[in-house]
Amino acid sequence: MTVSLILNERVISRSRVGELPNLPPSVAIVYPVEGGPFEVETVRTFGQRWFGKNRACYVVDLSDHRRQASVSKTPLTCKDGGHRFQATIDIGFRVHDPAMVVARNVRDALTVVYGYLTDRIRLQAAQFAITQAMAAQLAVNQELDREIRLPEGITIHYCKVQMEPDEAAAQHIRELEESRRRAKLGVHTHEARRSQTYSDEDIEDIRAVGRRRRQAEERAVLERTRLDFDNLIREHLVRHPEETVHALELLARVREAEATQHEIRDQRHVEMVKYLIEQGVVREVDLPGLRKGVLGPSAPGIGVAGVLERPDAGRLASFASGATPGSPDYSASAPAAAQGDPVQWGGSTPAPAVAPPSGLIPVYVVLDTSQAAAGCLTDLGNALRSVQTLLANSPDVAAAVRLSVITYADGADVVLPLTEVSWRTGVPGLNTSPGCRYRPVLRRLLDLVPLETERLKEQVPRVLRPVVFFLAVGQAEDDAEWPAVHAELMAHKYFPHVVACGIGTDRARVAQRLASRPELGVVAVEGADLAQSTVQFSILMQQTLLHLGRSAIAGGMELRLDCPQGLRPVTQEQ
Repeated sequence: MTVSLILNERVISRSRVGELPNLPPSVAIVYPVEGGPFEVETVRTFGQRWFGKNRACYVVDLSDHRRQASVSKTPLTCKDGGHRFQATIDIGFRVHDPAMVVARNVRDALTVVYGYLTDRIRLQAAQFAITQAMAAQLAVNQELDREIRLPEGITIHYCKVQMEPDEAAAQHIRELEESRRRAKLGVHTHEARRSQTYSDEDIEDIRAVGRRRRQAEERAVLERTRLDFDNLIREHLVRHPEETVHALELLARVREAEATQHEIRDQRHVEMVKYLIEQGVVREVDLPGLRKGVLGPSAPGIGVAGVLERPDAGRLASFASGATPGSPDYSASAPAAAQGDPVQWGGSTPAPAVAPPSGLIPVYVVLDTSQAAAGCLTDLGNALRSVQTLLANSPDVAAAVRLSVITYADGADVVLPLTEVSWRTGVPGLNTSPGCRYRPVLRRLLDLVPLETERLKEQVPRVLRPVVFFLAVGQAEDDAEWPAVHAELMAHKYFPHVVACGIGTDRARVAQRLASRPELGVVAVEGADLAQSTVQFSILMQQTLLHLGRSAIAGGMELRLDCPQGLRPVTQEQ
């Protein structure tokens, strides 16, 4: 869009002015004069001087013009230099010096007018913050609230500017306001939850006092009551009178069981006496006293105890258990009775089988194979063979562990998929590669850990949280990129425990950032070479794996690091 103030592109004779299309009612005729200033013919000068109808001239528009436009090409940067305003200008202008318009050859008035206004607006915008759009608008309108005569012969007689943040800045402001709103809401929510928690604690204290009082009263009553089966039945009926029929049935079964036990006991006593007579242990003259001691109602067990104290106590115990000389159970039961062990009625108890592990734990060993690790590559291979030997010699631990090995340099390779390690497991070979980036291996872990955890959960009832042993030697080339993938891995519901060991450049910083918790980061001591530190990492990994496997067998998940000599916690390093 343009506003042309000079209505003819080339000079025309004065007599042809009326032929111009869309000729406005207010114009000025400008005559170029060779070697002198322009001569101007307006309504006021018409008739005062004869200019000649064939004289060459320009026709300049003197009418008022009104335009609106948005400032889009010129950046209106705010005070912080990072955000921008956007402005809409409503202007009115006219020509006050047609000779200057022709002399400056002003073909488009908007270029001149907008150029002046955008400069003034830009200077004012730079003094205000992005959140002060109204203040910036007021300052601009106060400065432009006057007639402004431009050197090109144009007068700006009206100007109103509306300023507001652009879309990016507006989004920034909305986010700031949302953050402030959430912060205020969080304060109120915290206070409400805090008050509710105090109230719940008070109510729970009152309930606890009531429970302790009632328990004390019940204990006091029970201390004064004889705790036999009959009294327990009575107490139960007091609390649950609706279960009277069930209580009576239970009492009848108890009485029946007691009668059966008495019959069995009496029968065994009779058999024992017969055996004693047959073996010549008891004489006929001893029968009245033995019968009174063994079968008497006052002390049925005295006679038996007296007999078992004799030298033939082992054989008597065998007889009491139902075994007779020559029977299969006789030789096994007699020594047990002789040693004072309890008699096993009905034969010996079989040895319990070894229980399977209560949990399964996936373990990922992540090794640096960049050029920085070339000096310890042989030791890394030895570390993997040591881990295989450890697990193969501990089959119970190996059954609770699934091991995977991943190497990384410029990329990441799974050299040993997740497997149960045994002597048949092949130890992967290691080769160095150029580059050193953490992002690919963290991305590979983010893909593998959830997938393989879900697969293991389909095979076994319980899968414990995975553990990653991350060895860092070289300095990462993507130091600005990998933390985002690391944060995504830690935010996953199957996030692993990451044990980070730094033995190379910038070791403390790398171990601290990679470890899932500060206490899981370890570093090589000052002055240790790479080969020595790799051996210490192997020892750390073996000890931790052994402890993890045993805790998984017991159904727990106890991750504990015992740093060998040559490694120390990163927190101690700091």
